[in-house]
Amino acid sequence: MHVTVLIPVYNRERYVEEAIDSVVAQDYHDWDVLVVDDGSTDRTVEIVKSRMVDNRISLIQMKHGGCVTATAMGIEHARGPVLTSLDSDDKLMPDALSSVMPAFEKNPRLGYVWTNWIESTGDKGIGDLLPDGKTLFEAIVSGWWKATHERFFRKEFYLQSGGLDTSIKYAADVQLALLIGKTGCDTLHIPKVTYWYRIHPHQISREHDVEVLQNSRLLRRKFRSGSAALAELYITELENERDAFRSELRDIKKCFGYKFMRLYGSIIDQTLPDGTKRGKLKRRVLDLLRDSS
Repeated sequence: MHVTVLIPVYNRERYVEEAIDSVVAQDYHDWDVLVVDDGSTDRTVEIVKSRMVDNRISLIQMKHGGCVTATAMGIEHARGPVLTSLDSDDKLMPDALSSVMPAFEKNPRLGYVWTNWIESTGDKGIGDLLPDGKTLFEAIVSGWWKATHERFFRKEFYLQSGGLDTSIKYAADVQLALLIGKTGCDTLHIPKVTYWYRIHPHQISREHDVEVLQNSRLLRRKFRSGSAALAELYITELENERDAFRSELRDIKKCFGYKFMRLYGSIIDQTLPDGTKRGKLKRRVLDLLRDSS
């Protein structure tokens, strides 16, 4: 079965060749690479074109519109019935495609697969199994999202979904999973490291972390709208998360807070003397810590 490796790229002249090379090195051979250049202003396009002597590698150039727009463009023109997305600063492990594609060959209802990854620091990331009793769609709407980095999906189900909303600039991965999950197709987690994730200062997720988080929340609101059951699920999960956080905070206070205050009490008394505004603040903090102990 053929798979298209989609690489949206914007100004990644330092890394894009390594990304392409990691696909060429696969031990699975029924693939093509589709690079969608999102209006790069550096040497990215020149580097990609130099690799196009291999006719399995192709390039689409577009005006700068953001990762979601580039991803939508790539899916539209993808040759394969199955796609996987590779960030232009990351790499696939040599057996990434051969580890996943047999699952699509066996199950025509399989629409979305995610795997595990390793970071360039050596740390391992885990694309967790779904929470018990939840579909992929329900899990993401309720706040779960640990299916990041390498994800495979069947184009057939994407076309059924209505496609990406390109007005939402970030969080393409979350939106894509929501769209495909909503179709009711089968989903699968394969607990194998197939993806190498590069940690560097200029990652989109680092430079635009606030916008990515906001867009993720916007997507969850959008996809649960009109459904009382999904809205209730979202609220319940938020309440559970809040209660868990409060419990963790109480445990931290018990372990460290009051003991710390007692250990360094004399220093704190000098810094925050009684009878001053700062002293009143200290008293309030002490009372809170005692109450939680």
